[in-house]
Amino acid sequence: MDHPITRATRFAPAHAARPTAGRSPRPERAVSWSEFRAAVRYDPASRMLLAVPAISAKRAEHPRLGAAVTLHLRVGAAEVYRREYEHGAVYWSERTGAHAVHGAVAARWYAVGADASFLGLPTTDALHLDGLFDEAGTPTGGYAHFEGGSIYWTARHGAAVVHGMVRDIWALLGWERSALGLPVADVRVDRETGVSSGCFEHGTIAWSPAGGPEISIIASADCDVLGPGDRDTLGRLQAGFAPRA
Repeated sequence: MDHPITRATRFAPAHAARPTAGRSPRPERAVSWSEFRAAVRYDPASRMLLAVPAISAKRAEHPRLGAAVTLHLRVGAAEVYRREYEHGAVYWSERTGAHAVHGAVAARWYAVGADASFLGLPTTDALHLDGLFDEAGTPTGGYAHFEGGSIYWTARHGAAVVHGMVRDIWALLGWERSALGLPVADVRVDRETGVSSGCFEHGTIAWSPAGGPEISIIASADCDVLGPGDRDTLGRLQAGFAPRA
């Protein structure tokens, strides 16, 4: 990639004084501003001039990313830039800003196509879920929001992609703090009927253009992640149920 600032000529005039014994060569006069502008081509439209400091600042917020392993790279033909680090990456665009992706959330995002997928670019950093840490203090859950959806991850359920109306309804209910809890599988869309469905720890969300939203606090057989002792004889969750650590 060509750097936005390219040196075209030497600053020293061609008629600079010749060196004499015991003296360093130097021009006869200072380089003027007009000569400097002629010697250096500056492209104010280059987004890289914004991307580089923004990516560096974001990296400083996340020291666990480690050392850089690539230069700042432009992503495809878009005005999107990224830099890869030992344990993740930082992506920048003018519309979304700079955000760090790493760990299981990043792995799932890359698996579905990263920024070229329907999820698009990250709109938040990959963040830890409150209260989900093991005895050593290592996070056991995290999430990140993207232009076209969200990815939630836990050590128990893995990473799940939530998008569309299912995500919007879940967000209105309170995200992972709602009665439904965390997603345990990717949202599925039936191409024939247009029905979107999502499985969560404590129930399901379904949405269709014709019927609208349907929310159930009874886990269905399609996303049965709870043990048999977690339900009464009618299949309802027991009052004392709590997700296992």
